[in-house]
Amino acid sequence: MSVGGFIRRKIYWSIDFLKGSPIGCHFNDIKSILNDNKKGKIKQETYLNNLLKHAVKNSHFYNGHVDKDLEHFPVMNKMDYLTHYESIKVDLSLIPFHKGKMHIISTSGSTGTMLVVPQDFRKRNRVLAELKYFGEIAGYKSHERLVQLRIWKHGQYKSKIQTFKENIFAFGCTKMDEGTLNNLCSLIKKKNIVAILGYASWFGLFAQYIENNSIKLVGIKIIITGGEMLQNNIRFKLKKLIGCNVVSRYANQEQGILGQELINDEHFYLNHASYYFEILKFDNDEKADYGEIGRIVITDLYNYAFPMIRYDTGDAGIMAAGNHLSKGYPVLYKIYGRRVDMIYDTNGSPVHPHTITAILNHLPDIIQWQFIQKTTKQYLLRINGNTKMNYKNVISEMKNIFGNHAEISIEFVDKIPVLASGKRKTIICELKK
Repeated sequence: MSVGGFIRRKIYWSIDFLKGSPIGCHFNDIKSILNDNKKGKIKQETYLNNLLKHAVKNSHFYNGHVDKDLEHFPVMNKMDYLTHYESIKVDLSLIPFHKGKMHIISTSGSTGTMLVVPQDFRKRNRVLAELKYFGEIAGYKSHERLVQLRIWKHGQYKSKIQTFKENIFAFGCTKMDEGTLNNLCSLIKKKNIVAILGYASWFGLFAQYIENNSIKLVGIKIIITGGEMLQNNIRFKLKKLIGCNVVSRYANQEQGILGQELINDEHFYLNHASYYFEILKFDNDEKADYGEIGRIVITDLYNYAFPMIRYDTGDAGIMAAGNHLSKGYPVLYKIYGRRVDMIYDTNGSPVHPHTITAILNHLPDIIQWQFIQKTTKQYLLRINGNTKMNYKNVISEMKNIFGNHAEISIEFVDKIPVLASGKRKTIICELKK
């Protein structure tokens, strides 16, 4: 623990306290629920009932579900939310606890279906508290020096003041070549970084690079991965090369942190304090048994601006009975279907798949998309959306990433087909490497 991190934490929580602890109260609530199964389940049930009552009363889409239990509410996917968007969204004047501007999240994630989700004041603070709590149980205290690896687009980069206040260093991982990896290692050494947060698919190349170049990164204490499933061989290699703990986080942009592994335990310990989890069968909406693979369906207990009730995430998983580490709460034993293909620029350097997501996420006229690398220079972008929109800027951005010689074509379709698993594969590489 550093002096700088300690001082920043003290300032952060002091300011929060003076504001009435809008984040601190959520942090303590999450902690108390997840550490006390008996009282926690009562609280979770109360939060669920309050959400359902709010949705029935204030969301036109749910008006007809008076006095119905959760199992009688419809299971919804992203396309359902898009279709019924205006009738689901709650008018600002009807949202309790809300202050100030609405926080807006844009996402397509692994499904390629675009969705904009408003989050009210209380929900946004809940997400911030989740970040603090799940960071701590992984061994990372907020405001210690952390590198965040992601595709930074459209004004997302942190300012110098924000970097100083948060002690979080934004690092762009659009390209995954040796130059980028070298810059990352230099940053880690120069800034005495203790934690790395980033896409799981990025760390294979990172581990290979530090092994091939005999690089020692002695200060890192924890690596937290997300976005896709972390492969065990990469986990073991990172532990061996760096000597740090490595945990995988299960989260999505539209809701928040859903669960996370504990150190040296590869089950996902779920955030039952903020969400209600169901595993449903693939061919109907009946609950799957423990040990049976099914669809991961999540109810967000805190979004009163846009109730996400029984949200089919597009992920598949296996639930298991609780244990002493989960305080009796069910755990997610396995998650499936969150891997994407690697793609390459015209010079053969790997490009992070989420680069495509970052380019397309801010375009409201796109309903679904799929990106295919056909050859070393040929790329195909399939779009279900507005055919009259000018996509020149999209092609230009992609050429900046893949190279001026990249041949990028656009094909308009009525629907992106799903795989047998029910997932859409958004990134496909047909290139033979």
